[in-house]
Amino acid sequence: MKKFLRAFAVVTTLSTVTRLVSFVFKIYLSRSLGAEILGLYQITMSVMMLFAALSASGLPVTLSRLTAEGEALCGKDKMHGAFTSAMLCALMLAATVITFFIAFPSVLYRLFSDPRCVRLFVVMLPMLITTSVYAIVRGWFWGKKEFLIFSVSELLEELLKILIAVALLSCALFGISKLYAYAIAMLVTDILAAIGLTVCFFVKGGKLARPARGKEMIRSAAPLTVTRVFGSLLSTFLSLAIPALLVKSGMEASQATAEFGRAGGMVMPLILTPTSVIGSLGVVLIPEIASFHASGKHEALSGKIGKSLQFACVVCGMFFVLFGSMGDRIAARLYHDDLAGVYLRNCACLMLPIGINALVISMLNSLGKETQTFASHIGSSIALVAIAIWTPRVLGIYAYFVALIVFHTLSLTVNLILLARYVPLQRKQNLQNLATLILCAVLCFAMRPAFEFSVRYLGDWGAICLCSAVALTIFALILSWTGVVRFRDLYAKARPYLKLPALPRRKAKSMR
Repeated sequence: MKKFLRAFAVVTTLSTVTRLVSFVFKIYLSRSLGAEILGLYQITMSVMMLFAALSASGLPVTLSRLTAEGEALCGKDKMHGAFTSAMLCALMLAATVITFFIAFPSVLYRLFSDPRCVRLFVVMLPMLITTSVYAIVRGWFWGKKEFLIFSVSELLEELLKILIAVALLSCALFGISKLYAYAIAMLVTDILAAIGLTVCFFVKGGKLARPARGKEMIRSAAPLTVTRVFGSLLSTFLSLAIPALLVKSGMEASQATAEFGRAGGMVMPLILTPTSVIGSLGVVLIPEIASFHASGKHEALSGKIGKSLQFACVVCGMFFVLFGSMGDRIAARLYHDDLAGVYLRNCACLMLPIGINALVISMLNSLGKETQTFASHIGSSIALVAIAIWTPRVLGIYAYFVALIVFHTLSLTVNLILLARYVPLQRKQNLQNLATLILCAVLCFAMRPAFEFSVRYLGDWGAICLCSAVALTIFALILSWTGVVRFRDLYAKARPYLKLPALPRRKAKSMR
C-alpha cells in the first residue's frame, strides 16, 4: 500500500506540474497566435491524433498490461518479446499512413477546407513515427512500474517543446512564420524525446528480443485501438463539422473558427483539469489491477477500485464547484477572453462524466475488457453525432459541449454497469458518491450569486480567493457528511509522520 501511494504521489506531482506548465503555455499560445490560428491548430491536431491513435494508443496500454503480468509471473523473456512485437506493429502502422499521404496528397485537400491546415499537417506528418516510438517505450516503463521515468519524460518533453516554441515565436528564429512555428517546435521536440527515452530503455535493461505474444498483443490492442481511433475520428468530426455548420447557420468563417478555438483550445483544457489528476491514478492503477487480476487477488482488487472511484468523485466534484460558480471570471482573466469564461462556467458539469469515465475505462481495460468498452463507446457516439449535426443552428457553439456531455454520460453509465458485473462494488460507496455529486451541484449554483456579489467589492481575484476558500470549506463538510472522506482517519494516519498531537477519543455511548 505504501509503495502504491508513493508511486501515486510521484505521478500526481509530476503530472500536475506538467499540466500546469502546459496550461500556462496554452495561455501564452492563445495570446500569441490568436483564436483563429489556434482554431487551425485544433482542427489539424484532431486529424493528426486520429492517425497517431492507430499506432500510439492501444498498443502501449496493452504492452503495459502484458509487462505487468510478466513481472508478476516472472516471464521476462516473453516480456521483451512483447515489447519487440509492439514496436514493430506501431512502426509499420505509422509508416503505412505516411506512405499513403505521400502517394495521395490530394486526399488532404478533401480532409481540410482551409489550405493552411494542409500545410500544417504536412509539417507534423513525421511525428507519427516518433510518437509511435515514444509511446511504446513509455508503455514498457509503465508496465515495469518505473513511474519516475514515465512521468519525468513527459515533463521534460513539455518543457523542451515550450522552449523551442517560444524561441521560434518570440525571436522569429530562421525567419519561420508564426503559423508554422508551433508545428515545427512539436516535431523537433518529438524527435528528441523519442531518442532520449529509447536511450533510457536500453540503460534500464531493456532489449530487443524475438517477437512474442504477437497474436495476444493484436487481439487485446485491436478493440482498444479501434476505440481510440474512433474517438479521434469523433474529435475530427466535431472539429470539422461544428465550424462548417456554424458557417451554414449564418456565421462568418473566421468567427466560426475562432469560436471553435475558444471551445477546444481555451475551455476544454480547463474542463480536463480533473482528468489530468485522475489520469495519474489511472497510470499507477492499471499495472496494479493487472497484477491483482492475474494473481487472483479479488478482494484487494475490489477495494482498490472502490477507493479509486471515490477519489475520482472528490476531484471532479471539487473542480466542478470552483469552475461552475467562478469559471467566467477565471477564464476571462487567464485568456483575456470573456466568451471563453462564459462557456466554461455554463459547461463545467462536463468535467464530472468525462473525469470519472476516464478512470472507469482504464479499470475495464486493465481487466482485459477492451471489447466491452469499445461497444459502449460506439453506442454513445450515435447520440454525439446526432446532437453535433442537428443542434448547432439552435445552440451555436454550445452544441459542441452538449454533444460531449451526452456522450460521456451515456458511456459512463454503461461502463459502470460493466464494471459492477466483473468486480463487486459496494452499494454504500456508490450512494455516497452519488450524494456527493448532487450536493456539489447544489453548492455550485448557490455560490454563483455570492461570487457575483463579492466581485462588486473585492474585484475578480479577491472574490475568487474568498469564494474559493468558502466553497472548499463547505465541500470538505459535504465529504465528511456523506462519509466519502473520513478526516479523523486521515489525521490519525498522518499523525506519526507529521508528529501531530493525538485527537481526543470519542465518548462511548452508554448502554441503557
